[in-house]
Amino acid sequence: MFPSIAGSTALYLLPGDPVTNVRLPRMFNSVFERFGIDAVMAPVQVARRDLAVFVKAAFLARNVRGMAIAPPHKPLLVDLLDGCGLFGRVAGSVNVVRRIENGELEGDLFDGEGLLGALDHYHIPYRGKRVLILGAGVSAAAIGVALAEGGTVNGAEHIAFHDVEAGKAAGVAAKLDAFFDASSVAVDSSDPAGYDLVVNATPLGLGEDDALPLDVARMEPHAALFDILLRNQPTPLVRAVRSRGLNAQAGFEMLVQQMAHYLDFFGHRDAAHGVRGDADFLRELIYPAAMAGEIRHPLRYHSASVA
Repeated sequence: MFPSIAGSTALYLLPGDPVTNVRLPRMFNSVFERFGIDAVMAPVQVARRDLAVFVKAAFLARNVRGMAIAPPHKPLLVDLLDGCGLFGRVAGSVNVVRRIENGELEGDLFDGEGLLGALDHYHIPYRGKRVLILGAGVSAAAIGVALAEGGTVNGAEHIAFHDVEAGKAAGVAAKLDAFFDASSVAVDSSDPAGYDLVVNATPLGLGEDDALPLDVARMEPHAALFDILLRNQPTPLVRAVRSRGLNAQAGFEMLVQQMAHYLDFFGHRDAAHGVRGDADFLRELIYPAAMAGEIRHPLRYHSASVA
């Protein structure tokens, strides 16, 4: 790590509650060290009720250049900002905040773009496809926005949301359907039949004894699955889908693919370019031992996948 932290060091904060298992500080600090940037990121535990005061006060420090936002604070930041990117506005959530020259705070959301980058990394097709998103929370909404934003040619053609909480999926689907060309609907079943891609944006899989969020046997022979969870990977769901010979991926790459967007947002464009060229050093930080072999040899999708 850095030999010293001086008054010139740019400080980036990651507020969350809790912050015991966050990965972004390690990733950012590795980038800063690798590219010789005089900056550091630190996690800070902030209760929900204190978030508004904390954010406004922290940015009074001139060397606090920005924040990455951890759960459960992503949707709470939107109302504190002077400006917000399209993805953040539609999803009602942000995961980065910066102070611009006039002192105003801007935010944006890169969860969805991270997912699209991960799908492209694994060659998983989604353009013009039918996608089932399990869950309708913050991450699910961000993923839906990213899949729909490209239209039915560069984005998904049809997006279905399923959530066990009545009305939650309908609310997200209705918002996307009003903004974008892709058809977005809520469905009352997690049945994956008829879909080309399934995204698990539920917490099911964090526990080894959790029930699978869908019937893997019902997935189409050409379908793929992306499980956005970062802990307990490969989850029982990922293992079950892979056992069928289908392509299934864990959430790590979604986080890796967001890093270049974060760095661009914070003005570190050379570092962003470097990460886009080679991000294996970040994968080595966060991939578990059980999946380390997939860093250099990713299990990419191919159309010959059969059940």
